[in-house]
Amino acid sequence: MSSSEARAVSRSHPGDVAIVGMACIFPGAPNVQTYWENIVSKVDAIRDPPEDWEAELFYDPDSSENDRIYCKRGGYLGDLARFDPLRYGVMPASIDGGEPDQFLALRVAHEALADAGYLERPFDGERTEVIIGRGTYINRGFTTVVQHGLVVDQVLRLLRQLHPEHSEEELQSLKRELKASLPPFNAEMAPGLVPNVISGRIANRLNLMGANYTMDAACASSLVAVERAMDDLRLGKCDMALAGGVHASTPPSILQIFCQLGALSRRGELRSFDADADGTLLGEGLGFAVLKRRAEAEADGDRVYAVIKGIGVASDGRALGLLEPRVEGEALALRRAYETAAISPESVELIEAHGTGTQVGDVAEIQALREVFGPRNGGPPRCAVGSVKSMISHPIPAAGIAGIIKTALALYEKVLPPTLCDTPNPKLELEKTPFYINTETRPWIHGGPAPRRAGVNAFGFGGINAHAILEEPSAGGEAAG
Repeated sequence: MSSSEARAVSRSHPGDVAIVGMACIFPGAPNVQTYWENIVSKVDAIRDPPEDWEAELFYDPDSSENDRIYCKRGGYLGDLARFDPLRYGVMPASIDGGEPDQFLALRVAHEALADAGYLERPFDGERTEVIIGRGTYINRGFTTVVQHGLVVDQVLRLLRQLHPEHSEEELQSLKRELKASLPPFNAEMAPGLVPNVISGRIANRLNLMGANYTMDAACASSLVAVERAMDDLRLGKCDMALAGGVHASTPPSILQIFCQLGALSRRGELRSFDADADGTLLGEGLGFAVLKRRAEAEADGDRVYAVIKGIGVASDGRALGLLEPRVEGEALALRRAYETAAISPESVELIEAHGTGTQVGDVAEIQALREVFGPRNGGPPRCAVGSVKSMISHPIPAAGIAGIIKTALALYEKVLPPTLCDTPNPKLELEKTPFYINTETRPWIHGGPAPRRAGVNAFGFGGINAHAILEEPSAGGEAAG
């Protein structure tokens, strides 16, 4: 079948979507290859923040004040957050003081297209979309604007009250010195502070003319972004999509919020499903997947990492609390995925879990999986469970794409990847389920009638849940039948 014939067939008969390119930056990993090597080598990339974070100004493990944080460890990008503006056609003067998400996302989107081979061969940019999961949290760029205005003015107001002997000329001189110590804020870098420009910048620099937008579905953002792209491909609204998520900046103000919620680990470790897990850790990272309809990917000779069979999304409805996970909502997202894909959960042998490391959240996730996968019917467990968050922490809106990339590589390499867990939490009651916590890198031995399949969870604060079903490509990189 020719490419044009495949395009006509797949538009009229929507189905599977192929992942034909991937790129990412996550803690300890500047690219997909290192990310995968770190996972199979069980590298824990969680650490203290970089020096320019000035943690000593905020960190006090014994304080419960709302302006202090009891936990500073996380998955920080540090020196991996590099961007060469000239390479991507961006004016250097617009970088400093801007939002790092924008520029790193452009770099990673470019690398994803390169990985898919579409920087060397033609494609229809008019029918290529960009959909990004991104939180509406306070970021470095926004903090710079607040400091240039509100904070500097408040300092001057206090000085006028405490030291009226200073002249206005002296105060204005101090103001200039204070502003000079901050990252710049001017017309050249102002676009780098507008959140929705992040996808527009990618479309502009890569000459893509399909839809481009950002979306915030909390911790499920990037998985829902992939679901939106998948729907558009199935409906024929586009022929290719760049979908993913980004969270490249974690200023202390975000940790202040999560410390007030008591959600962060006091031990400074994230151990998904572990008996001693005491909370989550926040981190940074971003990733993109290049998506095409399966039939066209096969006809065009694309390398296929994995095939997305379906994605289910559901909300929790009325739970005990706004931020409390609800088993019924998570299970509904799972059921919708398997019903839409017409796939039995019994054929799934790997779950990349949300696994944030909170006792309540981890138990609820296993309960939801058990509701859909059923109990253990004698014999050994058959489905591995893990979470990359144990190695990179929780990159909030980029969590879903971190799971998608890890799982696609597991299917492509036919490897069951490990998770960091010392002793499984007995409250999970794993002995009643078909699941086991996989703590070692293992060959994915498979002899079933169906291809290798895996599920990816991403559950968000506020009760938004998403579950994706991925399938291995067949021999030669084509999607499995």
